[in-house]
Amino acid sequence: MFREPSVSDGTQEVDSFRPKALTTMKASAMPKFVTDSKKWKWEGDLFVDFAKNQAEKVCEVTIKDATDSRDNGARMSFMMAQTDSIRIQKLYNVTDLTPVFRACGEAQQFAKLEALENQDSQASQALHGLFRHMSVQRQVAVLPLSLDGAELALLFIFSSSLDALCKFLRVPERLRQDSQNTHVLVALLPWLVSSAKYSKGTTHNPVDETIQQLSTPSGQSRDSRRRIMREAAMAIDLLSIPRELLDFMQLPNRKYYKTKAASVSLDAEARVIFIHVGALKTFYELSVVVTKLRFFTYGTHESVPSSRWGMREIFPLGGIVTFTPLAIAEDPVGCHSLMRNLAQHPLWECYLIPSIVGLSHALACGKNKPVPEILSMSSCLLPILDLADAGSVSVTKAPTRYNDSAWSVETYKKQLSEVDHVLRECIQSSMERFAHCSESDILGEADREISQDFINMELQPVFMDNYRRFVVIRAASEETRSLPEGGSGLEWSSISSFAFKDDYFLGL
Repeated sequence: MFREPSVSDGTQEVDSFRPKALTTMKASAMPKFVTDSKKWKWEGDLFVDFAKNQAEKVCEVTIKDATDSRDNGARMSFMMAQTDSIRIQKLYNVTDLTPVFRACGEAQQFAKLEALENQDSQASQALHGLFRHMSVQRQVAVLPLSLDGAELALLFIFSSSLDALCKFLRVPERLRQDSQNTHVLVALLPWLVSSAKYSKGTTHNPVDETIQQLSTPSGQSRDSRRRIMREAAMAIDLLSIPRELLDFMQLPNRKYYKTKAASVSLDAEARVIFIHVGALKTFYELSVVVTKLRFFTYGTHESVPSSRWGMREIFPLGGIVTFTPLAIAEDPVGCHSLMRNLAQHPLWECYLIPSIVGLSHALACGKNKPVPEILSMSSCLLPILDLADAGSVSVTKAPTRYNDSAWSVETYKKQLSEVDHVLRECIQSSMERFAHCSESDILGEADREISQDFINMELQPVFMDNYRRFVVIRAASEETRSLPEGGSGLEWSSISSFAFKDDYFLGL
């Protein structure tokens, strides 16, 4: 076993861990490592396996500050020439790697591994979480390096806090300074021992299989519970799983679903849904009972900003409400009253799409579609637009891009406009949006406009992280009309049937 000497241990005790052939070398013959003047760097993605044959990207990383290699020895720049990414499939306890080190030659080169510059904070935090886990659990990653299909060396990845291992490998002290879990060390060791020596009946095994055989004594099985707990601890730390979620899932009857697709069948016992970030664009198609479920995202995807990768709760509380044009035109007083309640509730918001406001005005004026003459007609919507003027209701469309600053500026400008000016802009928008529609199809087209706008809103982090329900208020006469494509994931309700479902107003 690879025992750990104290800090005061001398060279003789450190050498007790080395293969006999290596301990015969005199101290003066040991290699000296200095800074590589060529400033070689390697850059690529780092992946970690969280399940068998399933890897998740953690962060883009760089290997830099490499020492000079031993005379005529292997160099990382040469051995990693055909390596475009790093995949950590398993972490080994440092105490289990003694036989593996005996199957390797002397360390040829050392370097630092850290997050590539300009990484977003979420990715860097995930990588630092992995480094902390490796340090606390005293674990090492081993990466076989191949050239033209031949596995010739091993790259060991480990924390600089592993004093005994650093002494054993003779890591230069300068590489160990100021780590603070922001970087780890890598060491390049040649793979010297034929794997056939450790495998009967075969001439060659891949290096990783041989490592597994070497690090697991023959006839001795591991404590599977201990291994599972270690891997679970690593996953929890690396994925930044919220403590509150862990506590919630430990309670009785916490059935959950994990999905990468929009279509999933849920039963009455489900309490949590885990949604892969790559499925968010189609998740609006999933019709679920939202009053008791909790939603968490996980994973990585090229279509999603890296700041949104990993695990986080979405759709937590409250909601956002908008209205169909007929709902406003048929019952402007009832809509006005509900809008006031929404404005008073701390967890709810209300917004109106400009083209829908314009169509509402046309319907209230007795027209079946927006026409220029309604620009001069008086409107029953003025009390509602007064709410917008007071900041209680927003008249806007949902942003279509992530962190759309232009949308924020435009929305703010509208709030500063006079009520008559806002109404005129809404009418103009309505005439442009519904000019091609027949009178019989215009309400269905309005439903499609509302549905698509709400879907765009659901995908925006600021709304996804703060609101649970997305509700469309319809007129009572519209309840028999079929929902638009993509609208089944929204709530469609009349004024009379809508409920906050949180008893907030009971205490007022």
